[in-house]
Amino acid sequence: GGSNGGLLVAACSQQRPDLYGAVLNRVGVMDMLRFHKFTVGSAWIPEYGDPDVAEHFKFIYKYSPLHNLRMPADKGQWPATMLMTADHDDRVVPSHSLKYMATLYNMVAAEAKAYQKNPLIMRVEVRAGHGAGKPTSKIIAEIVDMYSFLQRVLKMTWF
Repeated sequence: GGSNGGLLVAACSQQRPDLYGAVLNRVGVMDMLRFHKFTVGSAWIPEYGDPDVAEHFKFIYKYSPLHNLRMPADKGQWPATMLMTADHDDRVVPSHSLKYMATLYNMVAAEAKAYQKNPLIMRVEVRAGHGAGKPTSKIIAEIVDMYSFLQRVLKMTWF
């Protein structure tokens, strides 16, 4: 999922990590408690609600990916995850993905280092934004990385 779809993919994979062999998340909105404080994020308040309003906060907090990271029960692994962002994204600023991955790394290191084998990787595109207007070469490189990741972690074979 990408952008708002990245929020959806993160929330779903956190609620039922056992259902996913791999997660691809592109420029996802991960920090639902601070989204409105960055660039155009305040324009999303009618859609998501306002985290500065106590009544809205209660609901937003329940699904905010950054604030609901928990290791799966019974020493289950976190799904193989590839997060992607871009250093010049002015729509969903890179801090969403960077904070999420840093929190995920710290959680795994503290709670699951002995048994977490699935890779958790971050891909940061340089000199690129939210996606529109990206040169063909960067689009191809990103798609190759995504398919290579999926092929590796899901042990896919071609033909």
